[in-house]
Amino acid sequence: MEIGFGILGQTVLLLHGNLGVKPVRGRPGKVLAALLAQPNQRASVDTVVQWAWDEQENPPQDGLGTLHQTGARLRQIFQSEGVDPGVVSIGKGGCRLGVDDQQIDYLQFRAMMSRAREFHDRGQHDRAHVEALAALRLRRDEPLADLRADAADQWRIRWQRNEWVPANAFVAAQQLLLGQTELAVARLEELDAAHPMELSLAKLRIRALMAAGRGLEASEYFRRIRRELQESGDLHAADDLLALYNEVIKPGAVSFPASVRPVSRVMETPEVEEQVLPVVWHVSPDVGGVVGRDEVIAELDAFTTDSAGLPRDEVVMLTGAPGAGKTTVALRWAHRAAGRYPNGVVMLDLRGDGQTAGRTAADVVELLLELMDVQVDQIVSPVARAARLTRLLAQRRMLVILDNVARSDQVEPLLGVLAGCTVVVVTRQRLSALLAARTCPVVTVAPLSVEAARELLERRIGLRARQDPVGTGGLIRLCQGNALALTLVAVRAAARAGMRLTTLAEALRDADMLLDLGNDGDGPGRSLRSAFTLSFQGLGSAEQRTFSMIGLHPGVEVASDAVAAADGRSVSNVRRSLDVLVAAHLIEQPGDLDRYRVHNLLQLYAASLARKLPDIEQARRRLLEYYLLTAYEAHQVVYPGRDRPEMPQISEDVVAAQFTTPAAARQWFLRERTTLTTSVQLAAQAQLHEIAFTLPSLTADVFDRHGHFGDIITGFTVAASSAAAVGNAYAEASSLNDLGHVLLLMGQDSRAEPYLEAALRLVDEHGIGIGRVTVMLNMARRHLHAGRVEQAVTMARETLASARALEEPERCGAALHRLADALLEQGGHQGEAIELYREALAVREHIDDGPGRILTHIALGDLLTRMGRQEAADEQCRKASALVSVSQHLPAAMKLNTVLARLRHAEGQDRVALQHAHRAVELADRSGHATGRGRALDTLAQILRDRGNLDDARALWLRAAQLFRDRERVGQARRIEALLEELDFAVIPQARDGDTVAMPSPQLLLSGRAQRRSAGTKDPM
Repeated sequence: MEIGFGILGQTVLLLHGNLGVKPVRGRPGKVLAALLAQPNQRASVDTVVQWAWDEQENPPQDGLGTLHQTGARLRQIFQSEGVDPGVVSIGKGGCRLGVDDQQIDYLQFRAMMSRAREFHDRGQHDRAHVEALAALRLRRDEPLADLRADAADQWRIRWQRNEWVPANAFVAAQQLLLGQTELAVARLEELDAAHPMELSLAKLRIRALMAAGRGLEASEYFRRIRRELQESGDLHAADDLLALYNEVIKPGAVSFPASVRPVSRVMETPEVEEQVLPVVWHVSPDVGGVVGRDEVIAELDAFTTDSAGLPRDEVVMLTGAPGAGKTTVALRWAHRAAGRYPNGVVMLDLRGDGQTAGRTAADVVELLLELMDVQVDQIVSPVARAARLTRLLAQRRMLVILDNVARSDQVEPLLGVLAGCTVVVVTRQRLSALLAARTCPVVTVAPLSVEAARELLERRIGLRARQDPVGTGGLIRLCQGNALALTLVAVRAAARAGMRLTTLAEALRDADMLLDLGNDGDGPGRSLRSAFTLSFQGLGSAEQRTFSMIGLHPGVEVASDAVAAADGRSVSNVRRSLDVLVAAHLIEQPGDLDRYRVHNLLQLYAASLARKLPDIEQARRRLLEYYLLTAYEAHQVVYPGRDRPEMPQISEDVVAAQFTTPAAARQWFLRERTTLTTSVQLAAQAQLHEIAFTLPSLTADVFDRHGHFGDIITGFTVAASSAAAVGNAYAEASSLNDLGHVLLLMGQDSRAEPYLEAALRLVDEHGIGIGRVTVMLNMARRHLHAGRVEQAVTMARETLASARALEEPERCGAALHRLADALLEQGGHQGEAIELYREALAVREHIDDGPGRILTHIALGDLLTRMGRQEAADEQCRKASALVSVSQHLPAAMKLNTVLARLRHAEGQDRVALQHAHRAVELADRSGHATGRGRALDTLAQILRDRGNLDDARALWLRAAQLFRDRERVGQARRIEALLEELDFAVIPQARDGDTVAMPSPQLLLSGRAQRRSAGTKDPM
């Protein structure tokens, strides 16, 4: 391993196999540490901020923007050290560091300790000792030393308690087994001082003192610790310590237990039956090919062993969704842990799947007695049987795994009988009653990672899977980490040796074929549908209906309000049903109290159930009406001054979600973005065309604000088709116009023009005056982009006159702004343009058009900057900035930063100007705004040109000109090409006193060179 990451101390890059370290300081180091503490998981922006900002620090107002900047600095650090900068992912959906677990020191620590325990289980204590010492040396200082937030403190506490202390105790135990008693005593004294009153350490220290021949000291230590435990009220621990005293300190006791091996049943017969208890081994053969479960197995080890590596009398719940592989993991772990249980391992199926009658607690007692060769028929009373089993198990180490548990009452009566055993309860249910009665750790078997899924398929399928990564990737995406699905797919692929994996993946896109995979007539069904049906049949009728409703939902995440709308029941009743589904692991509740997520395979199964509902059409309509009505309410809160489309008839029992602030409404649009876009398509497929052509008009404004142009295009494409299907010319023209509008924003003018022309024909044919004004505004912009300035000015004046005649203030404001833009491009009309911008501002302020005001303030600030009126320009930029901070409009923020870069450059503040220019480029990338990127690069090039950095200015201008040419912005491209020609005759100016200017970001220049290489052009640098 050449490069690794360290958080067991200061945050560092571990270079060349840990021989050297490079600290990552400041905010990048803190963010890196936060992501390393939860690698390969997507953490929300708020979560990362909570980790990376100390309690006494004020968190950033724009958390996402700040993390984007920090991420850029991290990528630069990574690139300079040879680390792939692409492993850092920061976006609206969260932050993620995608690295191999074994590149991170604390996960290396965990893996090394797991290997050490394996050596211990095999009796190789010297190798266990060496491996564990190597793990301890990975700690350089206090873990997460750079973080002082509460989340980091809690992580440190858990790591110390669950991993660091047990690892040190494990080393001491190995030293005792190797006869290194004084070393063990010294280590345990240090641990005891750092972690007083830790029972497992106290017990181990007593054993060590006895092994070292320091019996008096052991007795004194025992009395002191026991007294302290009694005074603190921990009587159970005090009694536990007394039992140890009776075992090792009293005369004749053994000082330290040797490793105990399972004994053969062929032994000399003792006098008492309990002393001849045979070894019980009732477990299926070990399973091979288990992948991606090291962390689950490590958790089971941690919860079932004490600091010395000896078994605990503990009950652990192993749970997960249907098909996750719970039984397989439990079986694999049982074989690994068997060496710790000299009296045996038993794994019993309690038949909680409903295929046959489930086993009761009394059945389990009877089975265990039979396995111990007890004549059960001679013990009639169930109470007597339980008492006999309790005596047999007393003072014996056994592992009992209760598999396929459906209800708490199957296991709760057993816990007293099995009190001296390690008990693992395997269930697909949450078993809330058991958890309420007894605090026990819960280990969840999650879906397999992509890497583990690939390994599983390659092992089962063989060379074909490695030779066809595309086909293998398709199968992985279908299965989404479900272990049963992956296994069934691998079996099918192996049986169809002549079929390409890509072909198989395409065939399995049929939901019924995928769900029924494995039903080949060979015995009971082993398909996904069979596994899911077992869980479904255990639900009540209300919960079965609610689960079926989730099959109607167009996205994998859903709020209870939406499910209630489809179900037709109250939200409170539906929430109770959703809680039952969460407990059954049929859905998840990932964090937000009112949001639920369903695995894609379970959603396919739910959809198959929904198709059987007698009221499926009504339920689907109510669900889509809920999203339409809620989108209308949210748009009204975010844009109170904007026009909204006329709503179709909505069912009386459908209630929209309510929003108290614009921010909450905006967040709803973004959170439900995928669902809303898919809902438009679903409505069109269901012939609910009024919903299909109305919904995109309500979502487009927020999607545009955040650069989600693909969703807007999909929505309006479907909307235009639906409107045409029902002969609604107004809605069709509006959708076509809006399609053209968003394509213009994206710089795809040639694609936009046919849509605008089609919209214009429709509004003219049907005499839709306001529609004509709207389309002509966009046509004027198209002329301006294409360099047809005279046509743009003429059309803008005509549009303004029409808008005034119609008394449409929103269109008037837009037309005034558009005419000012065209006049400036024509040249020589700066005074008139200022007046038009000011009139547009007045109109937009009157109708509370926030986004429109932002754009006009920015345009006015840009014009005043070019006129040298910097103070007035600064005032306009400040007003725009205040509005942008509220609206979070990415394209507007990008334009504002471009103008601020020009303004600060004009004021002589080139360092600040460069920062704004880089920020504009970053925002253009995030919002997918190619022409905005071109403007930002143009501004950056002008600053560098004026500072004498002609080569970098030329490189950036070449890229900007190409961006404008590719998007048919002829006027902009010609202007920049003229500047490039002037560079050959430019005189390098003297730098201003006291001011130095940084080179452009390496990413800007590197990405530009990469683009030119791919295009076959020579790098001008």
